[in-house]
Amino acid sequence: MMMRAQNINPIAHPEMQKKMKAMSAKYCHTKPKKGYTLECLTTESGTKYQRIKKENAVSSGKVIYYTHGGCYISSLTYNYRDFCAPFCDLAEGVEIILLDYTLMPDSGYPTQLNEALDLWDELTVKRKIDPKNIIIGGDSSGGNLALALILKLKDTEREQPNSIFLLSPWTDMTASGESYVKNYQRDVEIGDRNGAFEGHTKRKLLNSYLYDYIGINDRTDPYISPAFADYSGFPPMLLFAGEDEMLLDDTLTVYKKAKESGVEVTLETQPKMFHSYVLYTNYMPESRHSYQTLKNFITGRFK
Repeated sequence: MMMRAQNINPIAHPEMQKKMKAMSAKYCHTKPKKGYTLECLTTESGTKYQRIKKENAVSSGKVIYYTHGGCYISSLTYNYRDFCAPFCDLAEGVEIILLDYTLMPDSGYPTQLNEALDLWDELTVKRKIDPKNIIIGGDSSGGNLALALILKLKDTEREQPNSIFLLSPWTDMTASGESYVKNYQRDVEIGDRNGAFEGHTKRKLLNSYLYDYIGINDRTDPYISPAFADYSGFPPMLLFAGEDEMLLDDTLTVYKKAKESGVEVTLETQPKMFHSYVLYTNYMPESRHSYQTLKNFITGRFK
């Protein structure tokens, strides 16, 4: 059923780009989750973001800074707020900051990275929040952006955040992992149960709208494909991936490189699970299990 409802394979569904934008726009209401407050804000440089706090809570300076997925095509929808809001309950005064970045096709790389850095400066410079009290998270393309942001902080010799968590991060814009081939017929979101990921199919996918974010830039640039980054000096990391997703190796590569670089990194995979499965906590026990793992991680990092 998910293969029919959720699949965004541009070869099997060339019309899906318009549908993705239409569907995400439909779910962009700004009604806060019960028990929490929501503010829609903009930095002085024009970067949009949302702030969630528990009702009547006083900010403690602890922040979860989240960058949403959706191939840089889909909007910041309410499901991301619903997913992140309960993190406010894990430590006193925690607030959630969600980057509402510019979407494709209006702008591609490096617009979103510049916005992510601008929001980081809003938090750490203007509001003077200690980076050690900020946990960065993201899913899919948001995971791509979260890694690029931390890499930018490292390369510009800025202080690193407390830690990072990633749900099925999109890290390899060359689609070179074996999981792209192995899981092409299993992946309910990007795959095709009747196809094979080789030759013409791979070229067609790589040249589709899913990769328009890259523009004329090099696919192997670590800010575009963090799988090619150097992870020395990165903060502690928690990674999740579904074992049936094409992007599985995008996560495994980051895990391996981070571990080899001496980073404190934990990986959780779930069999028969799909891309960004952790977000679907209302539907599957595997998602709820990983969601609890994530909550435990946040609680531990904020002690």
